[in-house]
Amino acid sequence: MSPLQELGFRFKRGTPEDVVARKMAGLCDDLAYLSDQGLTRMALTMRDKGQGSAKNFWPERATFIAFAQVVEPRPIEEMPGLASWFGSAAGTKAVAEDRLVAEYRWWRQKHRPPMTPLEWSQVEIRSRELRSQASRLRERVLNGHVLGADDDGWLAGYDADHAAARALVSGDGC
Repeated sequence: MSPLQELGFRFKRGTPEDVVARKMAGLCDDLAYLSDQGLTRMALTMRDKGQGSAKNFWPERATFIAFAQVVEPRPIEEMPGLASWFGSAAGTKAVAEDRLVAEYRWWRQKHRPPMTPLEWSQVEIRSRELRSQASRLRERVLNGHVLGADDDGWLAGYDADHAAARALVSGDGC
């Protein structure tokens, strides 16, 4: 029995067993990426999120997904659609237009691709900023300067995100 069932979480009376089983299986699939510590934190987080006047009905699946993202964000590599997006013409275009890291980071934050003209504009602006910062830091290194820990970490993160996104484009990721 789950910790939330032990607290008294239940489905409405008369809910067919196959519906209960399907909902619980879907919930388990959504939370399967969580570590043991993450699952424990989720149980603590959800214990007062019950629905209904007695607050003892299972919350909607979307509620669990949202809180799970806060408790322990889903690794970007496990996001639905990520590999197919970067493996498609969209990934090739991101490489050609040199905005791979900005798009990858957009996905990490929003869990989806940019969709509106405004969002694409934001990705393009952010891409220019990221490329400029990376270029400045690389130039400093080439000129013999030692980067501080913050700059060194920033550049390493940028390079790691670029490599991860590049692997998705080439089909080596996920």
